[in-house]
Amino acid sequence: MCEDMVPGTRLRVLVADENPRRGHALSETLHADASLDVLTVPPGTALVDAVRACRPDVVLVDMNRADRDALDSIRALSCSAQERPVALFVDEDDVELMETAFDTGICSYNVLEALPRDVKPLLRAAIALYARFRRTRDELTEAQRVLAERRVIEQAKRCFMKNEKTSEAQAYRWFQRRAMQTSRRIAVVAGEYLASQKKDEAS
Repeated sequence: MCEDMVPGTRLRVLVADENPRRGHALSETLHADASLDVLTVPPGTALVDAVRACRPDVVLVDMNRADRDALDSIRALSCSAQERPVALFVDEDDVELMETAFDTGICSYNVLEALPRDVKPLLRAAIALYARFRRTRDELTEAQRVLAERRVIEQAKRCFMKNEKTSEAQAYRWFQRRAMQTSRRIAVVAGEYLASQKKDEAS
């Protein structure tokens, strides 16, 4: 079981390696850097469960060849609430592996026979890329939400104008007033109005 990190500047790194012996050796190398708080995925523990328990700043995945299980673990992590920046280290260049790895959710792909003495720049780069990706994704999600709500509002206004024989401005004021009265967003009120109309048409 991993303990919470003591507040400070140390970078919390979770090492995942399908080869226990190599993973242990890698962890020992990283332990030499006092600025790193190094943890390892216990044998038989799913990566997403280890991340949930350890709450690392970054996950370092090391493998010497394409490993479907390891990549599937990264994919499961990227699709979960425990999503974290993942830095993948391999000792042989493989274009197909690289493309698959990025599809699974890694944000840093590194081809190295051995980790450099100071691995922090690579790990911090992974964290920075992850943060940028999250911002871009959140902005896209918000933009899509706004557009979807606008479509609902426009559709509801047209329906209201047809039913009540009102102008567009009057229809919008009706939804706006209704939203204020019920302390809800206009899009929610518009969606409920459309749902009620469809229900009436079906009955």
